[in-house]
Amino acid sequence: MKEIMKLIRFDFITSVNSALPFFGGMLIICLILTAFGIFNPIFGGLLTVLCAVFFSPAQAAANNPDFRRVRGILPVSRASFVRAEFAETIVSVIASELITLIFMGISKISKLYEIFPLKFEVFCKGLHDLDGIEVAEGSVFKFVPLVIIICSLLIVQVTFINMRSDIERHEHDIRNVLLIFSVVIIAFIVSVELIVNGVIPPYDKWLFPSTEGGTWLWGIVLNTAAVAIGILFCRITEKKTADYEI
Repeated sequence: MKEIMKLIRFDFITSVNSALPFFGGMLIICLILTAFGIFNPIFGGLLTVLCAVFFSPAQAAANNPDFRRVRGILPVSRASFVRAEFAETIVSVIASELITLIFMGISKISKLYEIFPLKFEVFCKGLHDLDGIEVAEGSVFKFVPLVIIICSLLIVQVTFINMRSDIERHEHDIRNVLLIFSVVIIAFIVSVELIVNGVIPPYDKWLFPSTEGGTWLWGIVLNTAAVAIGILFCRITEKKTADYEI
C-alpha cells in the first residue's frame, strides 16, 4: 500500500501543473453556473469527464517519455505500478461522479437566476427545472441516473483500456477507446429502436428505480459492480505482465 501511495503522489505532482489551469478554469465556470442554479444539464457530463482526467494524473502524463523514464527507475515492484494505475483511474471517476452530483444538488436548490432580466430568467428557469432528456417517445433519461451510468461505464471502459494497453505493451491506443464507445453507442441505438417499436418498455419503466431512495441504492450497486470489474481487470493485468520490464 505504501508503494501505491508513493506512486500516486508522484503521478499527481508530475502532472498537476499541466492539468490544473484547464481544470481550474472549467471548475470556476461550473461553480458560477451552480451558484445561479443553472448547472443542469449542460455541464454535468462534461465536468464528470474533466474531473476524471484531472484526478487521474497517470493518464495525463502517460505519453510523456521523461515521465516514463523516471517512473521506470523508481524502486517499486511492477505489481504496485499496475495497482496504482488502476487505483488512480477508479478513484478519479468516483471523485468526479461525487463532485458532479454535489453540483447538481446545489444547482437544484439555488434560484439566483431570478436576478437576471425577464427573458434570460425564463431561459435559465427552463434549464433549472429540466430533469432529464427524452431519448424516445415516453422514455426519459433523468440526469442523476445518467451521471451514475456514465461514471460506471467510464470505470469499466478506462480500466479495460488500461488492461489491453499494458498487456499488449503499447500506449493507450485510440482503437481501444473507439471499440468501447462503438459498442455502447450501438447498444444504445438498438435499445431506442426497440423502445420505439414497443419491443421493450421505456428506460424509466425497467432501467431506473421509481423512488429517490431506490435511485441512490441502484447507483451504489452499479458503481460497486463497475469497481469490481475494474479490480478484476487489474488482477488480470498483474498476472499477464508479471514478467514484463517496468
